[in-house]
Amino acid sequence: MPKKDNQLIKVLEKFPDQNPNPVLRFSDKGILLYYNNPSELIINAWKIKINDKPHKSFLDNLKKTIAEGENSFEINIEKKIFLLKAVYIKELYCINVYGTNITAKKVIDKFPDQNPNPVMRVSKKGILNYHNTASSDIVSSLNLKIGEMISDNLIELVGKTVLTKSITQNEITAGKKTYMANFVPVPEFDFIIIYAADITAKKVINKFPDKNPNPVMRIGTNGELHYFNDASNYIIQIWGIGLNEAIPQEIIKNLTKPNSNDTRNMEFEVGDKTYYYNLVKIDEFDFFLLYGTDITDTKDKERILGKLSKYFSPQVYSSIFTGELDVNINTNRKNLTVFFSDIKGFTTITEKLEPEILTELITYYLTEMTNIAIEYGGTVDKYIGDAIMIFFGDPKTEGIKKDAVSCVAMALKMRRKLKAIRKRWESFGLTEALDVRMGIHTDVCTVGNFGSQDRLDYTVLGNGVNLASRLETLANPNEILISENT
Repeated sequence: MPKKDNQLIKVLEKFPDQNPNPVLRFSDKGILLYYNNPSELIINAWKIKINDKPHKSFLDNLKKTIAEGENSFEINIEKKIFLLKAVYIKELYCINVYGTNITAKKVIDKFPDQNPNPVMRVSKKGILNYHNTASSDIVSSLNLKIGEMISDNLIELVGKTVLTKSITQNEITAGKKTYMANFVPVPEFDFIIIYAADITAKKVINKFPDKNPNPVMRIGTNGELHYFNDASNYIIQIWGIGLNEAIPQEIIKNLTKPNSNDTRNMEFEVGDKTYYYNLVKIDEFDFFLLYGTDITDTKDKERILGKLSKYFSPQVYSSIFTGELDVNINTNRKNLTVFFSDIKGFTTITEKLEPEILTELITYYLTEMTNIAIEYGGTVDKYIGDAIMIFFGDPKTEGIKKDAVSCVAMALKMRRKLKAIRKRWESFGLTEALDVRMGIHTDVCTVGNFGSQDRLDYTVLGNGVNLASRLETLANPNEILISENT
């Protein structure tokens, strides 16, 4: 062999030793002539040595290499994948095989297919090499195609990633959707992977409260304020907090309360206003939205109505505010059971008492009697000093018979209650006995709103009322006189 050829052989034999990747040399008969250190994993797996032949499928690839001059193919060795490039060196009657471990690249190629979020692979020159199924909306909207240059806005981000050699994060818009994209350089394989996440819903949630005329706040899981809209300014000022500072403890306590529908309702006073809050947990984004409604006017009206209710029987109050009873002069003829009661000798008792004590004693007495009347469904018409007028059958009725029975049962319980009331009176030093007379009569009466155009009184008129009053007057102390009609 010429001297020049001998020198070439020596160079070729020495060079692969410096290569960090597998390099093997086979004769044109398929006999292993040489392998470098990185090739030992392959040689050991095949269980061959110098001057041995590899398995048949590999020999077939060597034959193909001799026929075509070059041949590339993959082999699997102990869970690793190698890309082999075989080159036939005709002058030396041998085949050099150069290997590259592509295991990581194969994994990267395969993994994104299982990712529910968009994943794309782009070369440093901006050529789209791959995208998974979840990227379809982005690919379609931006008109991207495998093997072609990506859109200008993406090219700019790819260029920034290549220059900085670090991850670039930026929002990208595709149609009506917004994605947060991370451009991750992979220098080992000379490409960039784009990982994207759909943040459209989060962007909408972040934007929507700005248009809401009611207070809306976004709160972290530890109670820190992340956002508030303009309508929340009054609340924030009264609380005296800013962004990333903790909201009041009474609201934070509600963040950890278990709730099946993840919504908690609260009512709090803030300054001189009252707010009704809906606290909604947003699991997808790990925060809470606090929606507020100013109910100050409603609460003021409730307080006023609460005061007015003291001047009405509960049945009448309820009928007015549910619309069942019109607030105008209007009467009806109905069968009612009317009850009267008064304390015997009350005038004499009042002359011996101080006004404060008298007020406390009569309030206690009337409260206990009224509670019993409400319990049995009676309508308390009026108090006349110590006397009480109650009727059954309007505005609610259970029928003439049941109304009469309820009235009598009420009177019996009132008489039993007197025992406890007497002890209270005695504790104030009263020596006079607390004796009560009661009268009950059932008859047809006129019931409804009586009075003037400016002031009405819901009451009962008629002979039946007068007869019930006379029965009470004729009754002995602690006696209940009941008419034959009842």
